[in-house]
Amino acid sequence: MSRSLKFGSLKFGRTFAALSLVALATVGCSNRNSDDTATTQAPAPVETDAPVTSDGPDTTDAPSGPMFGTMASPCGPATDAGVPTIADGQNGGDTIKLGTANDHGYEGAPGTTLEMLDAAKAFAGWCNAQGGVRGLPIEIVDLDGKLFSVPPSMEQACSEVFAMAGGGWVFDDQMYPRFHECGMISFSGYAVSAAASMANGKIQPIPNPANEKPAQWLNWARDTYPEAIKKPALIYGDFLTTKSVADQLAATMKVVGGYGEPSMITYNPAGEANWTPFAQKLKSDGITFMSFVGTDSNLVLLYKAMREVGYVPEVVLNDANFYSSIMVAEGNAVANEGFLARTMYAPFEEADQFPGMASYLDMMATYNPEGRVAGLGLQATSALLMFVTSANACLDSNNNVLERECVLAQAMKIDSWTGGGLHSETNPAAKTAPKCGLIMGVKDGKWARVYPELGSADDNGGGWHCDENGAVDIEGDFGDVTAGVDPTRPN
Repeated sequence: MSRSLKFGSLKFGRTFAALSLVALATVGCSNRNSDDTATTQAPAPVETDAPVTSDGPDTTDAPSGPMFGTMASPCGPATDAGVPTIADGQNGGDTIKLGTANDHGYEGAPGTTLEMLDAAKAFAGWCNAQGGVRGLPIEIVDLDGKLFSVPPSMEQACSEVFAMAGGGWVFDDQMYPRFHECGMISFSGYAVSAAASMANGKIQPIPNPANEKPAQWLNWARDTYPEAIKKPALIYGDFLTTKSVADQLAATMKVVGGYGEPSMITYNPAGEANWTPFAQKLKSDGITFMSFVGTDSNLVLLYKAMREVGYVPEVVLNDANFYSSIMVAEGNAVANEGFLARTMYAPFEEADQFPGMASYLDMMATYNPEGRVAGLGLQATSALLMFVTSANACLDSNNNVLERECVLAQAMKIDSWTGGGLHSETNPAAKTAPKCGLIMGVKDGKWARVYPELGSADDNGGGWHCDENGAVDIEGDFGDVTAGVDPTRPN
């Protein structure tokens, strides 16, 4: 179709593409602020020794110490071995300095990914209140990449922190090769570029490999709407990286099967002055299944245009970043119009059913009440829980000395992880895409679970539907991965 707007400037275009990317990198969460989410009291604290290969207790005995959701807290006071030390040359001291990457200082979009830093600060408060990492307090260092200033922040990480944990940069390919040169490790909250998602020296609670993608949500759509998916459209920002995301989605649909060849419709990543031509094209082409790659604010404008022309595709199924409060804000509600989004995180609306979500909300309310409550905060929290779990295992095996590659090596043994029930089960060690998820939909102007119904036969993953074919290998050119790989590193 003809383009109604061109790039105003390269940097302006990159900014909006970047905001789309960070939303897409969230994998399975919504974007809420603290005004949107009520605080729920966490379950009574408990504590047991948590094995490295699982984040849940391995015993049926009643736990007796602090808990985070379904997992025994990895935090606590010093053991008989004393307060740990940190390996020489790895930014040791009286605290464990953990750097949380984010882009909140970018002037064009202040507060970008600030929710990850907010969650990290709350986590440090929660963990330190229990004694820290065996008596060694956690100190969070703000690694603000300001969107386009990642290299200076990477230098800051190399000179100040023991490890990077719970964060992510939108343009994360800029962290290389310095990341490897200084021997840094990362427990990433998310990864965007192919280089970062496939890098070594890092681990993610929810892996996001470039060549394997979650398919549970597309399998569900295929089985539920077999006719509608024969006329699909993918609408995405006209920028190299967002095009890569759309191409990955198209490749996933092809492997899943049953989908027609998608109509690939591009829009200006800086936004469109008029979304009506896009709505009219969907109508004239008879599109019955649509997925939108970008930000929820742009989709709201497209929805308004679709309502004006009197046509909304039968099924609008989107990735996790569209499970968002913006979509159900007053005047933006898309109730009864087939609007759906996938997630693999416990729904905010069901905190009473998911102890991990309840623990997160209680942690935020107690230790950072002014912080943003949001999906990216869940990802940060899961990553930080994994770091402390791995640090404990390293201390057990390394004479009470924290050393980067030792901590990462222990993390690489974790083959079952849910962040204490914050999200469905993943296998970080194998770096495979998750096979479980759930579908949220807008009903009467509010988000509600669509699939699977809690307690039903389809609920085979503790609130999620897990599909043996829920992750698929895809083929295509989705970006250069070589910058993120250093073959000389052990992990």
